[in-house]
Amino acid sequence: MAKENVDVLIIGAGPAGTMTAAKLIQAGLTVKIVERSHFPRYVIGESLLPQSMQHLEDAGFMDALVARNYQKKIGANFKQDDFQEFFDFSKNYTDGWTWTWQVPRDDFDNVLAEEVQKMGAPIEFGTSVVDANMDLEEPIIKVVNEAGDVQEIQAKFVVDSSGYGRVLANLLDLNEPSSAPTRATLFAQFKPADGIETGAENNKVTILVHEEDVWVWLIPFSDGRVSVGFVGNPEYLESAQGDAKTRFLTYLARDQHASAMLEGMALCMEPKEIKGYSKGIKQLFGKNFVLTGNASEFIDPVFSAGVMFAIESGARAADLIVAQLNGEEADWQQDYEAHMLKGIAVMRTYIEGWYDGRLRRLFFSDNKPEKIKSQITSVLAGYVWDETNPFVNRSEKTLNLLSELHNNPEMA
Repeated sequence: MAKENVDVLIIGAGPAGTMTAAKLIQAGLTVKIVERSHFPRYVIGESLLPQSMQHLEDAGFMDALVARNYQKKIGANFKQDDFQEFFDFSKNYTDGWTWTWQVPRDDFDNVLAEEVQKMGAPIEFGTSVVDANMDLEEPIIKVVNEAGDVQEIQAKFVVDSSGYGRVLANLLDLNEPSSAPTRATLFAQFKPADGIETGAENNKVTILVHEEDVWVWLIPFSDGRVSVGFVGNPEYLESAQGDAKTRFLTYLARDQHASAMLEGMALCMEPKEIKGYSKGIKQLFGKNFVLTGNASEFIDPVFSAGVMFAIESGARAADLIVAQLNGEEADWQQDYEAHMLKGIAVMRTYIEGWYDGRLRRLFFSDNKPEKIKSQITSVLAGYVWDETNPFVNRSEKTLNLLSELHNNPEMA
């Protein structure tokens, strides 16, 4: 059996894993990544948030990403019936980046993976983790490739960035049910016919209220394609007859806003569905390991926060790994777990408020002050750790109060 030693082994080559790898390499550590799939590969989570941009720049990814000419995203547009509200990231309450990108994730993730390999982190694609001995001072991870070759990798530290694969969470029995209600998503992509001008607003993500507990995303890309997904109550998303494609087109025909924005476009990807996407976790770290990105906890895609939390967790974990391996104090409980759970809790408040109507009442109010809108915009841009923002440091209380004060009486 082949054996290898590295400073840090990373499981998964998505944004969390590549962010961690880039920062560890900058610190002079040896890094290896194992990835079960082959890139490029398709995943959802295509609308980024401005909060991530500084991390991408600091990690050395920016030049390669700019060269891909992704669709610039300047804000988020929300619609319900005849109500509409646009949140412009340039009017953030929090100092920071005021724009980001909308990206085909197969391309985006592949660019990050190619860049970290250039930096010096080899990636073994088509390689799965089959066992982990985490009781040793330097854990040993057993992996197998598609040819059946088994290898042991000994590392001073292990990072699980495996996303929905949740490799260490499964091996170490760290999973627990999510506190979020069970929801599902049904999604596809469209492309325009030659010479057709689409109704999609390219420089923003659009979120449409479809039913009381079902919404639609529309995410345009720079090549003309649009990602479209229905999210919400699984009973509704299974109520139409037929396979995923038939049901998707049935729901699309029911939504006049989405249909208008996609007029003249045709499906270019068969609709897919994911059920029960929310995941919970007992702990985010342990002796010589950490869980990052969706391998830790995922709530809901409504505010496009998945990649933001993945990148934040990857960057945060890298800093603490460097400190620990350099013999310095690394407070994983306070500086990683508490930090990540705090941001997740803020976002959870607004996700719950979106589904129960409190946030939508506030969004579509016509009398909310500009300062309040600016503070909401900062949360939507991913700045969920800005303690000067009352929508962060008193999220539940602030949302409850303002959703009543600025309720739109015309909304059902």
